[in-house]
Order: sequence, then C-alpha cells, then structure tokens
Amino acid sequence: MKHARVHHVGLWVDDVGAMMMFLVNVMGFRLLTRIPRGIVGAGERIFVQTEDAQLIEILTEPNAQPRPDFAVHPSGHVVGVPHLCFQVTDLLAWREKVEALGYAVSRPMPENGYMASELGALRFIWFEGPSGVGFELFEFEN
Repeated sequence: MKHARVHHVGLWVDDVGAMMMFLVNVMGFRLLTRIPRGIVGAGERIFVQTEDAQLIEILTEPNAQPRPDFAVHPSGHVVGVPHLCFQVTDLLAWREKVEALGYAVSRPMPENGYMASELGALRFIWFEGPSGVGFELFEFEN
C-alpha cells in the first residue's frame, strides 16, 4: 500500500467571494474552478492552487453557520483546525501588505529576529482573514 498524501484542504465560509478574492489577490493563488455545489447541495465550490500545486477548496451554502466565537491562535486554543499556515519569503513585506488591507496582525513571533524551533530558525505572524479563518505566515531564516 502506498502512503497517503494530502490532496486539498477544505474551508467552509460564509462569504465565498471574499475568501476567493483574498486567496487569489492577496496570497497570489490561481483560481482553478468556481462552480455550483450541484447535487450535493446549494451554494458554491471553489478550488484555488498554490504556486507549488497545493489545493484549497472553498465551500459555502445558504445555511452555513458562523464559527463559534474564539480567539485566533495563539492567544486562544480550540480543538479543530484553527488556522491555515503558508510559508513565505520577506515576512515583513507580507505583514505590511495584510495590515494595509485592514487585517490586524495579532501576534508577530518573535518581535525581532528569528526563534529556534524544531523546524529551524523562523518567525511568523497571525491574523484573522475572511469568514474568521485564522492565517499564519512564516519564513525561515536564510
């Protein structure tokens, strides 16, 4: 038997257009499809693709419920998938970009420089994007 691999990550959102625009216009991903959900229910399904061919599925339906009110990690923790994380280069430029678009960075780590982790020296930021989805952007020290 071959090893399993991740095919895509799916997100339920209350505003599919806002999330699509964020992932395409802010993160720079490519829109692959935008179609009705069809026989599985009302609403839409969108796939976007990262530069290295990873897929994100965005789903919505008229009865989608907002997520429970909880703080975006790391200031609060809940069971489930609290955020999506993307590796970037030039984290400071990304921080300026998301803040200029009105997204509040909740906690840059560390404040200056890089921190040691089991993955290597890195730094990261957290912010809440469309539909309350938590995002983490991180970069490794060169």
